[in-house]
Amino acid sequence: MDTLNDSLDAQHRQLARQLEAVVAAGRAGRWSEYQLQFGVLRDGLMRHMAFGQEALREEHARLRRSLEMLGAAAPERDPEGCLAELDELGGLMRSLHAAETALDPQYATGPVPPLALDEPPAMDLRGLQPPEPIVRIFHALERGAGAPLRVILPHEPVPLYGLLRERGYSYAGSPRPDGGFEVLIERS
Repeated sequence: MDTLNDSLDAQHRQLARQLEAVVAAGRAGRWSEYQLQFGVLRDGLMRHMAFGQEALREEHARLRRSLEMLGAAAPERDPEGCLAELDELGGLMRSLHAAETALDPQYATGPVPPLALDEPPAMDLRGLQPPEPIVRIFHALERGAGAPLRVILPHEPVPLYGLLRERGYSYAGSPRPDGGFEVLIERS
């Protein structure tokens, strides 16, 4: 993956590759990988949209709705529905790129801050019913081979902290501006 991108065009290429990784994981039924790859894509799209112009507000709103729907979905229970929604997301991404270029060709090729999709993605677990967030956290930790895990929850997960300590993990968390709570979990 590119670590430095100097234009919105370059970001679109990187985001398109990331969408392909999400779709590939979904088609293969690799749901943990799907969740991680989708988290990278969601975070990258949100960063990308931060550079947008006011004229793109409606395109950004449609992208956010699609990301929210996919973030709340359980792809292992409805793989065909998730893949169809990912196809729609791809169309929205192409539409955004076309709209950016139509506004001003220089806008899409001008310099912007880097879009680093290689940071550890956050698993957004808001909207899940208990105990599903804790189940997904421990499943990801088991499969992660000691890699740090970032999770987003609707509130501070105080009951989770004791379970993490018992299993040899440390954690650090803070409130998010959107009302959620983000926690970084690492092996102690």
